[in-house]
Amino acid sequence: MKTVGGRIGYVLLLALAPLLAALYAGATTIPGGTFEPWAPAMIDLDVYRRTGDLVLRGQDFYNVEAWLPWIYPPFPALLAVPFAVMPLAVAQITWLGLNVACLMAMLYRLGLAGWQLSLAAMGIIWLVEPVRETLGFGQVAIFLVTAAVLDSMPGPVVFKRRLLPEGWLTGVATAVKLTPAVIAAYNFFAGKRRAGIVSFLTFLACTAVGFLVFWSPSVTYWSRLLSGDSGLNTGIVFKTNQSVLGVWTRMFGEASRGGLVLAAVVAVIGIVAAVLMHKAGEVPLAVCLAGLTSLLASPISWSHHYVWIVPFGIVLLRNRRLPSYIRVPGLLYAIWTAFAPFKLLPGDNNVELTYPPLHMLVDNIGVYVGVGLLVASIVAAYSSWGRDRRRAQASLRSADASPAPS
Repeated sequence: MKTVGGRIGYVLLLALAPLLAALYAGATTIPGGTFEPWAPAMIDLDVYRRTGDLVLRGQDFYNVEAWLPWIYPPFPALLAVPFAVMPLAVAQITWLGLNVACLMAMLYRLGLAGWQLSLAAMGIIWLVEPVRETLGFGQVAIFLVTAAVLDSMPGPVVFKRRLLPEGWLTGVATAVKLTPAVIAAYNFFAGKRRAGIVSFLTFLACTAVGFLVFWSPSVTYWSRLLSGDSGLNTGIVFKTNQSVLGVWTRMFGEASRGGLVLAAVVAVIGIVAAVLMHKAGEVPLAVCLAGLTSLLASPISWSHHYVWIVPFGIVLLRNRRLPSYIRVPGLLYAIWTAFAPFKLLPGDNNVELTYPPLHMLVDNIGVYVGVGLLVASIVAAYSSWGRDRRRAQASLRSADASPAPS
């Protein structure tokens, strides 16, 4: 039996290659950053550090003259404080290390272990654009996806028992950024009522903390949001906004009510698809569908937000039970999103509004396929495959409920 020290050493050894890859990606992915000397251009982490510093000085972090504003709710500003008190290089390395730990925890939950886990994490950091750019920007996408996966995805666990009830991680993630609320809604309507309620109550508790500590900024944020101001409304048209509303805006020239209604419809379709897949016994895929829905239906989902493509692709690779009309297009969609070739298109100065048909198709096709996969999942749930899966699940539940023979 390995000692505790031996297990820790083994884990650190497995994490070494992904950590080195993350340090390099974090320092060099964004233009202007360098690995030697260490000078990453982690512009989002800079925003978090600036906000944490303003919190310590008791200043309003929403009314700041800066190129990049703080667009999150007030609650996560508290979480930014530790990074504000660290020296810059220490904060950057710590941030990258935490991201690697979360990525590896996610992959472990998905069934990867040992050197397979280490090599997969390193390869994903090198090759998957959403992961690489999340590290380069110093963004939170990996944290949010990991929270949802560890909360709701079945699979191997690090601890023998859950320390807090299912749903709390999703609730905290929703208090940081609202999109994980789709995971909570999926859990609730899939029959995991307690998990959905725990997420909602956790979100309320974290938001209440935000109001208690930052009353005026909280009023500012929530009043702006309720009036339709996300803080980045002018960026909806950008080519890297891979959301339904982004497609609508590029095609029709403005983010009008029709686009918002369509995004809401896609949110409903995605939750229905996730719930039906859950009832068919395909829980890992159901969680991923809910996660992708949160991005497709959000007003702004930058290409680097699509970290959900990592668990989605792995689930499709390992699950050969799924119909080919879901599995094959799903894997192609994962590859497309991982490499993001639409980023090669011209951008800035609203040039997206003048795209010729081919450019428009290249930029928007990922969203089309993503929505198509949600619809295909509903079709699969009502097909003969879905009926067979539901019968198998019902038989398993019946067997589990039967008394043991005397």
